[in-house]
Amino acid sequence: MRILPLNIDNNSSFKRRPSGKEMEIYTNSVNEGLKLLNKQVDIIIHNSSAPSVASENTGIGSLFSNTVQKKLIPFLKSHGFTGIQQEPNNLRKPDDASPYAPESSAKNIFVIPLEKLTTEKYAKILPKALFNKIVKNNPDKENVHYDYVRKNYDNALRTAYENFRRCSDYKLKFEFFIFKQQNRNELEPSAIFRILQDKHKTYWKEWKGIDKNLFAPRNEEEAKWAENRLLDLKTSHALDIDFFMFKQFLIDKENKESNALAKKTGVKIIGDSPVASPAADEWVNQDLFMENKALGCPPDAFSPDGQRWDFGYFKPEEIFNPDGTLGKAGKILKKKYDAYFESFPGGLRIDHVIGLVDPFIYTVDSAKMTAENSGRIYSDGVYKKSKSEYSNIMEKIVLRAAKDHGMDKNNVICEDLGDENIPTQRVMKQLDLSGLTVTQWDHRGAIAPRNNTIMIGSHDNKSFLEFIEQDMFGNKNDRFYKKTALLAEDTVPMHSTKKALTEYTEEIRNNKKKFLDASYTELFASPAKRVQIFFADFFGIPKTYNRPGTINGNWSLRINENYENEYYKAVSEGKAPNLAQTIAAALRHRGLDKHHAKLMHNLDNSAKILEEA
Repeated sequence: MRILPLNIDNNSSFKRRPSGKEMEIYTNSVNEGLKLLNKQVDIIIHNSSAPSVASENTGIGSLFSNTVQKKLIPFLKSHGFTGIQQEPNNLRKPDDASPYAPESSAKNIFVIPLEKLTTEKYAKILPKALFNKIVKNNPDKENVHYDYVRKNYDNALRTAYENFRRCSDYKLKFEFFIFKQQNRNELEPSAIFRILQDKHKTYWKEWKGIDKNLFAPRNEEEAKWAENRLLDLKTSHALDIDFFMFKQFLIDKENKESNALAKKTGVKIIGDSPVASPAADEWVNQDLFMENKALGCPPDAFSPDGQRWDFGYFKPEEIFNPDGTLGKAGKILKKKYDAYFESFPGGLRIDHVIGLVDPFIYTVDSAKMTAENSGRIYSDGVYKKSKSEYSNIMEKIVLRAAKDHGMDKNNVICEDLGDENIPTQRVMKQLDLSGLTVTQWDHRGAIAPRNNTIMIGSHDNKSFLEFIEQDMFGNKNDRFYKKTALLAEDTVPMHSTKKALTEYTEEIRNNKKKFLDASYTELFASPAKRVQIFFADFFGIPKTYNRPGTINGNWSLRINENYENEYYKAVSEGKAPNLAQTIAAALRHRGLDKHHAKLMHNLDNSAKILEEA
């Protein structure tokens, strides 16, 4: 990928990081400003993208790592962040780095912080020499090298497991015993699915023999074969199943400690729920899924042939019973969201919420999507709903799960971008849910709904620096002039004269740094209650994390080990948001500066320090 240079109109250069006293004033003023603006600020960082110090860099990041918990979280807290939104935490397919097409409801093993397995906490079950070798031989210190990570994580964790079986730490072993007792029924099918996946090396629907219908036999004879086959697998692969559960135990233990840390720091992890049903779940519960149908997206200007995701969808009659209670599929969904809200004290992002309200279903073996073989299952199809029923899954499953774990709708973020589906819009309004406003897509911050989450871009967009260089200043067309005019109007200090607005507009159009500053000010000046910033944009990284519709090179971008200096350098060069300047500008636009002279002085002085640092 060719990265274009960003020639920001700024002559400053990085000299130093702010001192301790300067940071104390900066942090206090940023937090006071956010309180006045009624804003919550999250950063989006996927586990794999998290930084590692050189001595612990195994090739992939983890929000459970020492680097994140001891260094990154305090750094983010000092900049006013109270949430870190991660990616879906499900187990990924062996050959797919995407977190949005999960293999099973088990957890992603790459979040296990290997460095901790070398310590007394885990009875030193991972030899330090092996860990150091993995770190030393890591072929890519800046990005995720998935082939290397897959190979070495499997080797390291198998070694750790064998040493765990031989170790004399009976407290740790008892913890594992209790974990297995509580989670065996849930995890064992996922373990068996992975064993069979490795054996057949094909999509499960192409498996031969009884394995395809192991948990869903079609008749009594097949049920007997399945029972015997299952017993054989549990016996012959007992250690493989135990090893699978051991890895899940490590994740569960680290997750609980991460949540305990969140209570102390106030920086909570936010989960992400993929619209896809995990492949293993569909395999186990075949009778609950629609036959020869899959979830996708309809043809549009971006994908003329539509998007075939190949995600199974539950039979609607299995989600809710006629009396409105949860059916078998509904109970599976409820369990899924219970697990998410239990794991993530910061709440949950719902990926493609339209897939829960009015999903688009296509016929798998059709050559082309047509009105006859595809459509919205409820608004277009045979499963007609009354207006009140469209909200059932959100209200009776998702929000009920949130409530059961001490949360409410304010802890739920709905990704509602794309097709403007009327039933989904109605449900969002009816339940007063938080949707997304993405300003890089020309959504105007000034008219963002109060309950929305606003951001410049997400993991599926170009980095903001690429957007500025390529789409804005690299192509000054009608879009550029319209966007800059609205940007100026929506961020100029309150009561500015027409002349001042004109001059400010011209500054934005002729100075990339001014454009960047105004774009971040728009987020904080908007009515939206929540601001999210993607990590590449916050740290001023001019690279795209994921290109939808492509495979190679995605999901591998990471935060540099030297991220603090990199951030302050990027701010001084006009490539990253100066939050003191941004919050001060938002307060002036909202007219909230008049009665807070000391706060404005501290913000302005802090902004100057960061600019000149």
